[in-house]
Amino acid sequence: MKYIKTDKGRAEIAERRGGLSALQRRVLIVVDGIKTVNDLGAFVRVGELEAVLNYLLQEGLIETTNHIAPLQQPAAPGFAAAETTEPPRPATSPEEFKKVRQEASRFVSDSLGASGEPICAAIDRCNSPAELRKLLRGVEIFIGQRLSPETTQAFARHFGSLLL
Repeated sequence: MKYIKTDKGRAEIAERRGGLSALQRRVLIVVDGIKTVNDLGAFVRVGELEAVLNYLLQEGLIETTNHIAPLQQPAAPGFAAAETTEPPRPATSPEEFKKVRQEASRFVSDSLGASGEPICAAIDRCNSPAELRKLLRGVEIFIGQRLSPETTQAFARHFGSLLL
């Protein structure tokens, strides 16, 4: 199932007048009519999403697109279930994940040279998008101490977006 913001929801984002909790506001911000409930679950802790969505619906801040698509089984443990119409992406396809993992390893190797070899080995050992996301948070800090803030930020944005 997918949700979109209502006019009231868009106004709430712009004006912050409804007194939403940080969690409710975060979910409202990421609701875009494209992300499924499964996708939205990545932005909250386990067990929090249903109550937040119910509140936002009740307050008229979001509404359903009435597009209910059955979820497929995840491609492998640690991967998200893809929608039937969705092209493979790193979070849903082991093959696409391997490409991103190789790209991240190559970036670290090219940027840090020999000092990046232990990081590259750790990246290569990651078996799921969640593992790689967790590792890359630490890598971001490490490379942030050695590269420009712009390069570090670009690294984090690029790989973070690929793994969601």
